Amino acid sequence: MKLLIADDEKDIADAIGIILQYSNFDSDIVYDGESAYNMAKQNIYDGMILDIMMPKMDGIQLLTRLREEGDVTPILLLTAKSEVSDRIQGLNQGADDYLSKPFDKGELIARIQAMLRRHTIYEAESIRLGNTILNTEQLEIANGSSSLRLSGKEVEILTLFMHSKDKYLSANYLKERLWDSKEYQEGMELLYIGYVKNKLQAIGSNIEITKTSDGFLLTEREGSL
Repeated sequence: MKLLIADDEKDIADAIGIILQYSNFDSDIVYDGESAYNMAKQNIYDGMILDIMMPKMDGIQLLTRLREEGDVTPILLLTAKSEVSDRIQGLNQGADDYLSKPFDKGELIARIQAMLRRHTIYEAESIRLGNTILNTEQLEIANGSSSLRLSGKEVEILTLFMHSKDKYLSANYLKERLWDSKEYQEGMELLYIGYVKNKLQAIGSNIEITKTSDGFLLTEREGSL
């Protein structure tokens, strides 16, 4: 799993990266909120660790902007402040958890693991993008009165793409996220993406998945509701 770390205190940010590495997490590290936002828009992360007090864009502003843009990546806020109001504000804006500095490295890892576990268990029942609604519980996509059933794997694929709009997903990333090594067979991601694309077209969806040299990309066509 890969996490994004954003903290303007470089020693702390780098130390968190080392702690995560020893716990088998990969990480990208940046030192201000604007850089964190750019990384979040360009890459896929399993979780983010954001310091509240950062230059250019603070952690709360960054959290708010990401949530307003539909990014549901789990986010843990770090703060040196002890005021309850900061914690409440962060949670109200969509943070999944918070941790006050200084913190114990064991507690940091435990909170990250719990946050990621909760996110894996929970998925919104309905996801809307463009004119398309994906109902993950009913295994169905719909556009107005037109709807189609999906297989469980098709729901997993479309959920991942809808949560990653305008981001390139490599075949290897899809393979690692969606299939156990024992069940995967070469080309499965292409096969199931083809199924999903056909069903999106069949209901007149204005979202589409295309293949490029950088990977697979879900986009929303302009001019459709």
